[in-house]
Amino acid sequence: MVNARGDLEHEEILFHTPGRLAGALPYALQVAGLGLARPGQEPVRKRYHDHVLLLALAGQGRVEIGGAVHVVEPGQVLWLDTSRPYAHGASGAEPWRYLWMGLRGTGLDALYGLLDVSRRPLFGPEPAHDLETVFREVCALAGNPAPEADARANAAVAALLAVLAGARDGGLSGLQDSSQMARIAELLRQDLTRAWTIEDLARLAGLSASQLFRAFKAASGSTPMSYLRQERIAEARRLLTKTTDPVGEIARRCGYADPYHFSRDFRRLTGTTPTLLRRSTGF
Repeated sequence: MVNARGDLEHEEILFHTPGRLAGALPYALQVAGLGLARPGQEPVRKRYHDHVLLLALAGQGRVEIGGAVHVVEPGQVLWLDTSRPYAHGASGAEPWRYLWMGLRGTGLDALYGLLDVSRRPLFGPEPAHDLETVFREVCALAGNPAPEADARANAAVAALLAVLAGARDGGLSGLQDSSQMARIAELLRQDLTRAWTIEDLARLAGLSASQLFRAFKAASGSTPMSYLRQERIAEARRLLTKTTDPVGEIARRCGYADPYHFSRDFRRLTGTTPTLLRRSTGF
């Protein structure tokens, strides 16, 4: 519920029951919502088995993990493994408002470790990344029984995790060859239009194709080509909702020479078509 100024007045929790398609997807949405912590209120300490991603909207938060205290500012993302002891609440004289989602799925535990989240749970992505839209999209999908809801939530989460990994300096530090994999991921992000091959990437990393494949998947939870596809679709989503550029031009700028191939990949990863997504956002 919001007041006349558009501020959140009450918490809202939206539970989601994953459908039959969820088992084939890497990330499963469990719950999402709008959070409000008031000054002086008892901190949240609930223990689950989910990974929780939280986007601070307003006010200031305070989180305790492993004896360390972190202050959460608006625009920052907090990642919690709620199977471990933690506490979070408002800090200062103003209410702390945030969006959040609870997730389970393959690769989350590994990525949590590789990005050193237990010691560095806060992420400060570049302002160009509209993460509030992503969080609100996931909240809107929570509780949605439609067959495509899980696919769309999975695509949104994958795009969000890619942004968080990119925001972390040396984020893939858990592996001996992590700097190579971080560099490969950055090269892919910087040149989405290039027709990358595994062989190209292997040469740049100084590895065999099979070595690169295994190292990249261990570091990111995804194969190099799947990662590239997710990055391309994430950029396409941003352009579709932030510009009026033709769909064909957006496809080309995101590395798709064939608009049909672009539409097929887009629907597979987001659960909707480029045209329908644009229409739903008013562009």
